[in-house]
Amino acid sequence: MRVGVVGGGVIGLCTAWYLRKLGADPILIDSSTLGGGCSLGNTGWVFPSLATPLSAPGLTLKSFLWMLRRDSPLYIRPAALPALIPWLLRFRSFCNGADQKLGIAALAALNEFTIERYDELAADGVQFEYSKSGLLMAFRDADMAAASRKEVKLAAAAGNSVWTGSWSELDKAALHEREPLLRPGFRFGLALEKERHVRPESLTAGLGSALRERGVEIHEGVAATGFRSEEYRVTAVATSMGELDVDAVVLAAGVHAGSLSRMLDWRLPLTAGKGYSITIEQPANQLRQPLYLGGIKIGLSPFNGALRIAGTMELSGINSRLDPARIRSLRRQVSRAVDIPEANDGGQDWVGMRPIVPDSLPVIGKLPSRENVYVNAGHQMLGITLAPSSGWALAGLMLEGKAGIGLEAFSAGRY
Repeated sequence: MRVGVVGGGVIGLCTAWYLRKLGADPILIDSSTLGGGCSLGNTGWVFPSLATPLSAPGLTLKSFLWMLRRDSPLYIRPAALPALIPWLLRFRSFCNGADQKLGIAALAALNEFTIERYDELAADGVQFEYSKSGLLMAFRDADMAAASRKEVKLAAAAGNSVWTGSWSELDKAALHEREPLLRPGFRFGLALEKERHVRPESLTAGLGSALRERGVEIHEGVAATGFRSEEYRVTAVATSMGELDVDAVVLAAGVHAGSLSRMLDWRLPLTAGKGYSITIEQPANQLRQPLYLGGIKIGLSPFNGALRIAGTMELSGINSRLDPARIRSLRRQVSRAVDIPEANDGGQDWVGMRPIVPDSLPVIGKLPSRENVYVNAGHQMLGITLAPSSGWALAGLMLEGKAGIGLEAFSAGRY
């Protein structure tokens, strides 16, 4: 089977990897470079214990107005608000306890295979930076600590046996002993011992190299512009370099999967949740393990010879515009929390577009409007965590008729 995989981020690469492993002939098509989108500058966290929907109970008018503040962790750009209102209303409808529990259960089932898939990639010879140092969560506020503790407990109770009992609470002394770079004021901590992290650009580069070694056809700098169909089957992907004949298609182009699906008569309500990061090469001070700063919702990842600071969620439409005020806010808050001298003025700034649908669960499965088109998109902040499991499940569904996991919660038909 010749499968056109549109999108060369971590989701598209993992999908192509498992398609090839099961005997298909994938063709990767990316309008930029492999791994050059939202896979490029994120923290690389592989954290199944924190895999929860963004839509959660507690969204009130007061919190919505807070989101219009430019320095809030979740920011809605006022100029984009009119176009976003329909999407936000649908998002609001999922902000309840029942949908949150359903979403956590669905993600936990997919995450049951996360570590197995990552270990499999490494065993198969994919070269990437991979650490098993866990995660430290630090809080100044008791209520914030309690809210995160509740989410971790919900994920464990959802049936994900791999993660049950893999976390512990820390008091002030133990927290600062675990991470001496924390500034005074942090009093509560959670230690998640089994979490892992990768340097995401090393993962996408490693997958790209491994796919090339296995003879996979890769087209970088080539835009998918449309599709040739015969009745309800796509027979070719139209691109900026001409048509590519295919037997099937996977839309794995992140936020752009929405515009591609519309070309195929199906609307996916994808928008961009923009995230920002700063990558510091050779930092003066290095963290002992990944660190999550509760309350301000900022994550820090130590890599070999580098440190990445990432945070914020900005809803401002599908665009790659970097707002300097968001970077300044990120630097200011990290400088107050951790002894990282370069946080004030140093490192490489970055912005990326995380693809999100209103219930904030991925879309994995067949597109209802075509017999041979599939989707793997909408992973919000969980792309690195879920990519291998998502690619494995979709490849199994396409080539063997079984995903190895129930994908009903992720169906494109729910929209």
